[in-house]
Amino acid sequence: MAGPMKRRTLPAVAIAILLLGGCAASSPAAKGPAEAAVPAAPPRPADLGAYLDTLSGMAPGDAGRQQATLEAALAASQQSPTAANRLRYALALGSAGSAGSNPVEARRMILELLSGPHDLKAAEVALAESFLREFEARVTLYAELGRQREEAAARLASLDASADHRTDALAAENARLRRALAEADRKLKAVAEMERQLLEQVSEPASPDAPPP
Repeated sequence: MAGPMKRRTLPAVAIAILLLGGCAASSPAAKGPAEAAVPAAPPRPADLGAYLDTLSGMAPGDAGRQQATLEAALAASQQSPTAANRLRYALALGSAGSAGSNPVEARRMILELLSGPHDLKAAEVALAESFLREFEARVTLYAELGRQREEAAARLASLDASADHRTDALAAENARLRRALAEADRKLKAVAEMERQLLEQVSEPASPDAPPP
């Protein structure tokens, strides 16, 4: 009896295994840990090479290179006024060490760019803010130098006016002294003439026809 029962049991177990396998095959496969949480790719960093090239072209030492770099940045900002091109031109315009450096206008351009909608990446914004602080410091310094220059010019004008006044006063005093000297000479000559006349009168002999005293 044990043999036939065993043979009947085996097909039933096999059928159950097949059924379970089919269910497992028909059910969606469970996601592995790697598939369940795939980390998002980090944002691509901004390429600052174009800005660095512009700043390198504006470095002191070659006025022709500086002018060509500035004109190229201006043309790019006019033909394609993207935020990046506008920022490049602002950096070129405000670069120190060039004859046409204009930090006042460069500061205005960057403020306008950052305050409005733009597609600059974080690194580009950080670069713009860094140069904005530099331009603001230079604008403040230039304003202070201008104030000091005006004060120095005013003091110089005042000294010139005082010197002119002193010169006029000295000229007037000199003229007065000359007049006083001339008057003293005239008086001395008059006194000398009186003395000469008196001496001549005393030295003249008495006339014989003159009555006795």
